Amino acid sequence: MRSVQMEHISYTYPTGTKALHDISLEIEEGSTVALLGANGAGKSTLMDLLLGWKHSQGIKLFDKPLSSYGRKELGRCMALVPQSENYNFSFTLLDYTLFGRAPYLSEMGSPTENDVDIAYEALKEVGLASYAKRSITSLSGGEHQLLLLSRAIAQQSKVLLLDEPTSALDPANRQKVMKILEHLHEQKKTLIFTTHDANLAYELATHVAMLKQGNLLCFGTKEEVVTTEMLTTLYETKMTVCSIGEKTLIY
Repeated sequence: MRSVQMEHISYTYPTGTKALHDISLEIEEGSTVALLGANGAGKSTLMDLLLGWKHSQGIKLFDKPLSSYGRKELGRCMALVPQSENYNFSFTLLDYTLFGRAPYLSEMGSPTENDVDIAYEALKEVGLASYAKRSITSLSGGEHQLLLLSRAIAQQSKVLLLDEPTSALDPANRQKVMKILEHLHEQKKTLIFTTHDANLAYELATHVAMLKQGNLLCFGTKEEVVTTEMLTTLYETKMTVCSIGEKTLIY
C-alpha cells in the first residue's frame, strides 16, 4: 500500500516566491525516504504540506485525500519529530511524552493507564525511562532530541516525519537515534526525513528524493539515485560516491 502519494504538487508563498514546482512521487508503506537537498531546496515546505500546515491539492495519505482527514485522525496516521521545540512549562518527561497520546483522547479526556504505559514504553525505547519523573528543563540537547522522538513513538502513527533528525547531535546520540529509526523501520513504519547530509541519506534511507530549487531532480532507491553524477548535479559541486568493502562513502 502507498503511505503517501503526491501528484503534481506545487506551492507558491504569498510573497510570490515559488517553493515547489510539479512534484510527483509515491512512497510505499514501510519505506524510509530521505528528502535530500541544499538549504532552500523545498524540503521543509514539502513537510509542511504533508502535515497540512500548508495546503495543496493532490496529496493522499493511505489512498485518501489529505484534506479529508480530521485533526485527530491525521494525528493517528502521522507524527512529527521537529529539530527542536520550546518549552513553556516544566513538564516531566513522562507527561511530555503523553502529549503523543492526544489523538486518542476524547475532548477534555485524561490519559488512561494504558496511555501511561504506552508513553513509558516509548521512553524506554529511546533510553530515557529512568528519567521519566525528571523535568524536561534538565535535559541535554541530545536527550531533548530523544524526548521528541519518544513523543512521536507514543503517538503510534504509521508515518513519522523527521526534520533533520541528527543535525545537532554528537556522535554518540547520533548513533542512538539511528538505531531507534532503524528499529522503527523494522516495525514497518514509514519514515520521511529531511537532510542535506548525503551520507546520512544513504546510511538510513531505502529511497531518496533529491530536491533542487523546488524541483524534484530524481526519486528512487538509494542505490539508483545516490550517484556521483546526481549528487554533483544536486549540489553543483564535485561529489564522489565510493565503496570501501561493504561501506559506501560520499564526499
